[in-house]
Amino acid sequence: MILPVLLSALLQAAAAPSAEVQLQPLKLVDDFACTADSRWCVGLLEGAAGDDTAVRPVVRADLSALPGATGDVSYGQETYQPWTSLMSLADGGFLAGVDVGSSAMYSGGGGQASTVALYRLDAAGDAMGGPVLTVPLMSSVLIRACFGEKDMKQRAGACHDEYSFEGKLTAAPNAGSGVMPTLIYATAATAFPRGVSRSKDSLENPPLKPADLVATRDPTCSFERRFTFDAATGVYQPDRPLPDCSDYTVP
Repeated sequence: MILPVLLSALLQAAAAPSAEVQLQPLKLVDDFACTADSRWCVGLLEGAAGDDTAVRPVVRADLSALPGATGDVSYGQETYQPWTSLMSLADGGFLAGVDVGSSAMYSGGGGQASTVALYRLDAAGDAMGGPVLTVPLMSSVLIRACFGEKDMKQRAGACHDEYSFEGKLTAAPNAGSGVMPTLIYATAATAFPRGVSRSKDSLENPPLKPADLVATRDPTCSFERRFTFDAATGVYQPDRPLPDCSDYTVP
């Protein structure tokens, strides 16, 4: 796969103003995620019977205080692990997340993706309800584009379409005076080669030239949004609607 350098550069440029904050990076330790000093650790708890939420995060002061928690589980085609960031809130609670992974296999290709489901936790480290924000974090899709020598010639030897998406969630520099901080979501989406789209057969396009064999940024799905917490609904709301980027985010 290609494109990670371009995606990282785009995201660093978009999210640079959000570098301060209460977000603490976590390191995965076995099936859990902990701060560097192991002061806080995040695990996952399976939802109750009939709960439409498969797993939820739980925060404790150390690994030994996570009874009954499982850090890495799977249901069908989805896998779950703790999100590797943790935010402390002014009321003593936390924002912690579940990284939900999915994948799909195609004939001659495939894809993988992950989404973060962010939860508000109380001071005891337990979830206070369902997710307050859910956004895509990463996806990488490879689709076969050649089925014979004629196709190889038309495609200038580039026999796979590649789609990549990366999202970064941070707290705003001036995150607000309330308990729930303002969050910034910055994304970068690219496609290779130039001009391809999952909604159209690439072999219907004109023959590719060497100059077309580059990864190109999708301006619609490379964006930044500011999320504020809506107490009435109990979830975060963006300052503008999010575009449909399922061509990138769904394997």
